[in-house]
Amino acid sequence: MNKEKEKIKQKPGQILKNIWLMIKTVTHYLPIYPFMMIAEGLVWGLLNAAGTLFTIELFNRLDKSNVTFKEIAALIGIMALFYFIGYIFDGWYWDYFNTTLFQKLQYNMQRDMYEKALSVDLECYDDPEFYNDYIFAMDQARDKAWEVTENIGKVINRVVALTTIVGVVMSMSPIVGAIILAYCVFDFICRKISMRIGYKKNVEQNPMHRRASYVNRQFHLADGAKELRTSDASKNLTGIYDNVTKEILESDIKFGKKFFSLNVLWNELGIIMSSSIFVITFVMLMNGTIELGGFAAAVNAAWDAGWYLSNLLERVQKFSEQSLYIEKYLKFLSREPKIVGGNVIPGDFESLEFKNVCFAYPFGEKHEVLSNVSLKVTKGEKIALVGYNGAGKTTFTKLVMRLYDPTGGEILYNGVNIKRLDLAAYREKIGTVFQDFKIFAASVAENVMNGPYDGEKDYDTVISALKKATFKDELKKLQKGVDTQLTKEFTEDGVNLSGGEAQKVAIARVFVRNYGLIIMDEPSSALDPSAEYELNHSILSGASGDDKTVIFISHRLSTTRMADRIYMFDTGRIIEEGSHEELMQKGGLYFEMFTLQAKKYREQSHDE
Repeated sequence: MNKEKEKIKQKPGQILKNIWLMIKTVTHYLPIYPFMMIAEGLVWGLLNAAGTLFTIELFNRLDKSNVTFKEIAALIGIMALFYFIGYIFDGWYWDYFNTTLFQKLQYNMQRDMYEKALSVDLECYDDPEFYNDYIFAMDQARDKAWEVTENIGKVINRVVALTTIVGVVMSMSPIVGAIILAYCVFDFICRKISMRIGYKKNVEQNPMHRRASYVNRQFHLADGAKELRTSDASKNLTGIYDNVTKEILESDIKFGKKFFSLNVLWNELGIIMSSSIFVITFVMLMNGTIELGGFAAAVNAAWDAGWYLSNLLERVQKFSEQSLYIEKYLKFLSREPKIVGGNVIPGDFESLEFKNVCFAYPFGEKHEVLSNVSLKVTKGEKIALVGYNGAGKTTFTKLVMRLYDPTGGEILYNGVNIKRLDLAAYREKIGTVFQDFKIFAASVAENVMNGPYDGEKDYDTVISALKKATFKDELKKLQKGVDTQLTKEFTEDGVNLSGGEAQKVAIARVFVRNYGLIIMDEPSSALDPSAEYELNHSILSGASGDDKTVIFISHRLSTTRMADRIYMFDTGRIIEEGSHEELMQKGGLYFEMFTLQAKKYREQSHDE
């Protein structure tokens, strides 16, 4: 909580800086908007100020015995025309202009945040504090930007109206003006306290609502539908939901008591203030200090001035509140990636070498996932990295792709440290299928291309890649072929692939481009032994024709006989190295693991 209190406290200079930066952001996307916002504030402020002047003039004329209908009608006509023009502008601004620009701002800011998100280091996703700020920036930054700009327009509006209204009130009764001013100071303090209570509540409940949202997502998405219906997983989820609901309720009660106490004091003082103004102005009317028009305007202006001044202070105070949220957005934008490329353009693959590489994830437990790993892969080789789950094999892939950098040692591509290579160009040289691959709500072809698909140019390439991934038979069953939409996210005609089918589509991605190095992280984990053998044989056949280099990463050893060299990982270290025959002769952990799996495969085949 002390850390959160430090975040809540902001100096005026910092608030002004944040607001100014957000205005610059909006102006960057919509240069005309700030000027139109100022114009709207002036027009609406003049409309409100004119109402007070109109009231004074109307009642003063009505109080005269020689007033004519023509005078009153002319006065009303002038005011009607003034309001008509003002409301036409106001309606156009809010119903058309403002709405259209808001959509443009949302689009442009969101697109830029998508681009920024791609540059954020993967380790940031492991940092809960950053991840919360990151999600907030993605979800709310564009709305806060709009709120800041609109708020400035409202401030201009209130200032223009108050200039006239307060002038009228103070000229008729300084005492009434003083009462209004005193109340507004109190109102400002109350709003400041209310804002801080609201922010603390939001900070406290944000992780709670994230957990509740997670549970909700599991019940309405198809991904976990089978597990929820065939296991007790739903009890765990509903247990989480019950606990988080209880926490939210306790938090609501705690903050509700604070809001209630504050609002009672707030509203009671408002009643006292308004009653005092009525009494004072009525006495002035009876004493002849003011005319009927002055009395009507004073009462009306007292209400208006009180509201406008209070609202002005509220709007100014909102800058403080908005600045707190803008801080998260600016923090997200200012986050510079640690993993940046050099200026060396990599050539075609010749070799990849790990030299005494060590690595520990920056968040969570600080133990080394890889420790002094050294190996070298050269062009055309078929390499297998094997070991039980948690041995560090998947981390190897992340380091090769520079999703993380080693904490010790170095990785060389064609003899050059990969930190010196242009990052995008380097990654384009390596085709990777991750263990936790993603199938997107797009066509089969777009999923294989993992990007834009040009039917005329890319069709044959996609078909060839799917064949190499042994998806040929499955493709024949799809009525629209490679144009079939995957998942039912956006269309009822979409197809949900089985785990094995989806894995084959993901594997096809490494065959649509001329990758010199292909890395397969658990490429056949969703397949049975027979299908696994067929797929792995097809992958090696498809890769060998082009003299490609393939690294298989797996804890299943059905493919290892095909590998030129095998590295056995255990607790982040390479403990055995050699061909299948050499490792079997050693009788070590590889021999033990292979023998055990071979026995299970034989038993499974016999049962089938």
